[in-house]
Amino acid sequence: MDSTQKSYKLFQHQSDFVHQTNKYSALVAGYGSGKTTAFCLRALKECGKNPGKRILIAEPTYPMVRDVLRPCLENALHEIGFAYEYSATEMRYRVKWKGGWADVLLRSAENYQRWAGLNLASFGIDEADQLKDDMPWKMGLSRLRDGNTLTGFVSTTPEGFKWVWSYWVDEPKPGYDIVKGKTSDNTKLPPAFIESLMQNYDERLQKAYLDGEFVNLQFGQTYYVFDRDKNVKDVQYNPALPISVGMDFNVDPITAVLCQTYHDKPKVRVFDEVEIHHNSGHELMTERIAREIKRRYNNRQITVYPDPSGRARKTSSLFTDHDILRNEGFKVIAKRTAPAVIDRVNSTNKIMDSCIISPKCRGFIRDLEQTVNKEGTREIDKSNKDLTHFSDGFGYFIDFEYPVRRPTTRTYMA
Repeated sequence: MDSTQKSYKLFQHQSDFVHQTNKYSALVAGYGSGKTTAFCLRALKECGKNPGKRILIAEPTYPMVRDVLRPCLENALHEIGFAYEYSATEMRYRVKWKGGWADVLLRSAENYQRWAGLNLASFGIDEADQLKDDMPWKMGLSRLRDGNTLTGFVSTTPEGFKWVWSYWVDEPKPGYDIVKGKTSDNTKLPPAFIESLMQNYDERLQKAYLDGEFVNLQFGQTYYVFDRDKNVKDVQYNPALPISVGMDFNVDPITAVLCQTYHDKPKVRVFDEVEIHHNSGHELMTERIAREIKRRYNNRQITVYPDPSGRARKTSSLFTDHDILRNEGFKVIAKRTAPAVIDRVNSTNKIMDSCIISPKCRGFIRDLEQTVNKEGTREIDKSNKDLTHFSDGFGYFIDFEYPVRRPTTRTYMA
């Protein structure tokens, strides 16, 4: 949109988002970074690509449409010099271009069911991470049926690991692309604005609300030292080195984290994970995961550090879980009793200073990012049944080989 470039001096993240060519794009950035301005400019650009068609843009609630979206859109229209007509009853802007006109509909995402029946060329949702789920996004996708571009876009400040993270970071499908920005990228902000945010938010909230990073905003991230940028790297399996396996026993699933250790840093390198779910009948889950590990890696030196409870738990009438692992040719190392949770967590946090994890270990990475403590405690919240399996297994290995030593105290007498 040439007229936008002439009228606005865009920051880099704004320009990247406005001119994004992917079918589904997201702008994730901190407070005050100019997200909503870029969002409105993106909508106007879609108008130019779809003469005679309709573009819908939404906020999570109607007051946000009234107080945030409409004033921002009108400011952009005036600054650029567009001719337009506004219908208050329809909440519609008819924007005029040289090639014709296009309609911009302003809507509340909390009433997304009312979008049914609309035929759209494009749609967007501002502050999308404030939505409780992805249903408005799915409704918007279902209405893309009349236009030249048929695109969807969002802008937001990250609010934890919610649906925007799932769509654009964790499992991005083809056509999904993310642009990121920081509050500090907006050089027009008064210094007092950023100083105020830094004074009022702790380090975790600063990462989300100033740096535009996805972080856990719940009661307390258990593995708080883990940093995706620092700890997630390409890791290659070395067939010349032994394999260490941290394993967690569950009725369903049973999981394993596969590592190799080095003398130089990073000392621990996680190259794969295995997750086995129950199928049917009287299958031996421990046997299945052991054979899956051997199928993937023909390594004669595999040591498993399993949940110590497997020393007594029998998955058949004859053998314990530890027996089965030994029968499959693995060396088994485990403490006689399970380590204290806080010791296992402390050891895992400490090793993150010298640990890298392959991006394909998605379950383990999800654990490290999303596992939280119960409010006001150091006890892990186990309410989400999809979490903690991989991190628990990894913790048994780390607690044995790289434990955090508790300081000892001595009594001195005069």
